[in-house]
Amino acid sequence: MHLKIGKFNIQVTLRRKDVLIVILWTIAISLIMIKTHILLYQTPMFRAYKPAFVQYRPPSLEVLDILILAMMSIAVTILFSDVKPIVYGFAASLCLSFIIALTYASLFIWYVLDWQAHLSQDPFGWEVAMYVGFLNTFYIMFPWVIGSSVIGLVVGVLVRVWIKIS
Repeated sequence: MHLKIGKFNIQVTLRRKDVLIVILWTIAISLIMIKTHILLYQTPMFRAYKPAFVQYRPPSLEVLDILILAMMSIAVTILFSDVKPIVYGFAASLCLSFIIALTYASLFIWYVLDWQAHLSQDPFGWEVAMYVGFLNTFYIMFPWVIGSSVIGLVVGVLVRVWIKIS
């Protein structure tokens, strides 16, 4: 794989195993984020009023989800073939899972919460649904998903070095 962005030019060789690991890691992170988004709207207050975004109760992961993400990051780090795929696979899986979760959150707001009746009156109402979906996904992704994944990634690198030494 050849990655070129401006002056940033790098050659990364990905094996099929590495690509499969990144895809599975992306799917797992996306499903955890979607589950968190669904569980947020299962409370009685959210069912009754159907707010698209609430500042006083943003979505957050449960402890079990954080442990699953950390353990999954450790396993993924051990399974990768080289250091470059670890770094670029981590970045790619987080970006792809953010896009998948953002798409789901926006469609959830538009269809399930029935905001299309209000937002379709505005020519750019879909942007409001995307913005609110972005806020919901951002609150899940950046303090919790990235933090637990980085911790798992660091522990996985340490375990990988320990396995190679012994």
